[in-house]
Amino acid sequence: MNRSQRAALHKRSWLLAATALALASQPDVLFAGPLPNPVGLSLGWQDCRALGGAGVDNQLFGCSSEINDLPLYPAFVLDAPVDSVISLELVIDVDVAAAELPAWWRMDPGQCRMNGWSADALSPSSCNDPWQGTGVAGFQGWLAGTPGGSARHGRLLVAAAAAPGTFVTLDAEAAYGVARVLLRSNLTLTCAGCSTPACLVFNSVLIRRLPGSSVETLTISSPEAAGLERVRWQGGSGADCQAVPTRRSTWGAVKSLYR
Repeated sequence: MNRSQRAALHKRSWLLAATALALASQPDVLFAGPLPNPVGLSLGWQDCRALGGAGVDNQLFGCSSEINDLPLYPAFVLDAPVDSVISLELVIDVDVAAAELPAWWRMDPGQCRMNGWSADALSPSSCNDPWQGTGVAGFQGWLAGTPGGSARHGRLLVAAAAAPGTFVTLDAEAAYGVARVLLRSNLTLTCAGCSTPACLVFNSVLIRRLPGSSVETLTISSPEAAGLERVRWQGGSGADCQAVPTRRSTWGAVKSLYR
C-alpha cells in the first residue's frame, strides 16, 4: 500500500470515545535477559531516527505561523518477534527552559493551546508501519506538571492500534514507527512561549497483546542508543533532558480509539 492510500485510510472518520481501562492492574513485563544492540526507543523530528533513519534531533520554528504541523516520530526496535499485538501506548515527557510551562506549552484542557497536539497512524519513510496501513492513532492527553510534580514538565500520551478485530506480528531488528505525533502551531500568536527551548524524551512504549496471551504487555523504556530517545525544540538550550529520565511508565486510563 502506497503513502497516498495510507493517507486516504487515515481520513476515514474515526471517533474517539472515552472508556476507562484499569492499566494499573496490568503487569509491565520487560524483555528477559540482555538486549543486544540495536534495540530500544528513538525519537526524531520530520522522520524517524531508528536504525539510522533520516529524522533530525532539533526543530527550529520561527513562531510566526499558526498553520504548521511539526511532525515528531517515536519509533522502536525489538530484539525478538512479538505476535498478537493489538495496540501501542507511548509516553513522551517534556522539560522547558523556564520556571514553568509557558502558555504556548499549556495544552491541557481549558488552557491556552488545548488543541496543540494531535496524532495519526501515518508512518515515516524511514520506518516500518506496524499496522500495514490499517491502523489508527490518537492523542490521549497532555498532563502539565508531570512527571515529578514540576511546573516545567509536561507529559504527552498517545495510543495507536490495529483495526478492530485484528492483530499484527512485529519482527525483530526492524524499525517501527509508533505513530505520527503532530506539534501544532495553532494560537502561536496568542499564546506566548513558542520560542522557549525544550527537551522532549520518549520515555516508554507499552506493547499490548491479545487478552489471554501468555504475556499481555511488554514495556520498552531504554533507548536504542544513548540520547537517541531525546530531541530538542528551538535548540533546547537551558532545558534539562536529565530532569525527565527514561523509566518505566504506566497510564491510569486511556481513551478508546474506536466507537
